[in-house]
Amino acid sequence: MMKYFAKLASVIALSMSAPALEAGNLWIIGDATPYGWSTDDATALLSDTDTPDVYTGTIYLKADANFKFMTQTDFGGHEYGASPGSSLTDGTIALAAGSFDEGYSQIQVPESANYRITVNTGDMTATIVKSDYQESEIGLCSLFLVGDPMPNGWSVDNGSPLYQDQTAPYIFRTSRLALKTGSFKIASVIKGGGTWDPKYWYFRDAADSNKIALNQSGDLQWNITDAGDYDITVNLLTSAIEIAVSQPGISGISGTYTDNTDAPVYYYTTTGIQVTNPTQGIYIRCQGDKTTKVYLK
Repeated sequence: MMKYFAKLASVIALSMSAPALEAGNLWIIGDATPYGWSTDDATALLSDTDTPDVYTGTIYLKADANFKFMTQTDFGGHEYGASPGSSLTDGTIALAAGSFDEGYSQIQVPESANYRITVNTGDMTATIVKSDYQESEIGLCSLFLVGDPMPNGWSVDNGSPLYQDQTAPYIFRTSRLALKTGSFKIASVIKGGGTWDPKYWYFRDAADSNKIALNQSGDLQWNITDAGDYDITVNLLTSAIEIAVSQPGISGISGTYTDNTDAPVYYYTTTGIQVTNPTQGIYIRCQGDKTTKVYLK
């Protein structure tokens, strides 16, 4: 059993470190989104180094309204939409690339709801399915840490991403992120954040350093006094932020496992959150004494 837990800790440590590295962005924009066609407000679906062609995120989309995906924060670059003649069928749609709305059609969903989106630019497909979470409308797929402690400092374009939790899409986190000393704050989006307008930034709440505050005056920031690896979690529903030194071993996973091959199968996100009904994406699969990293299609 000790050998099993050592193996599990090794797999989780490797998996959890990946999202803290360089990631790619794919912006979603259109009438269907909460912010319409505003490139300043467009949120980004994220990929990681393990699957650089796969971008994921959950966002509220309005029915019978258009949207598409952009690889940059301005129109006219490499963009993705529906392949001409294709439509969303059983949650899947074929994609085509182009620019200025040429070479592809815009996409629509049949029902207003939060949708879990997975875009695969390698095989040019997307899955767009209703999220299990529908209690509140989700307007952001990612957040970005910017400041002295971050690997890219104060570059908003290269902010360190906080990844959206699949089952609780109002929670964003990163694990084992190597930080230097200094202060930081959180950009809600890339292009708008680059204007430094406070409405695009989450600051340290003036009344509670364990809370975030959007568009607050005073430019209050969080301060890292000791360099090291950190886990950071933000909950947009409760406005809570947790900044903790990363601990060795198994982080975020609990439970009792056996070496029985008939044991139940458990799935976890790469940040250690158990997933009851996994959909497409990367997971840690645990069964008996076997722990593997898998990609579910």
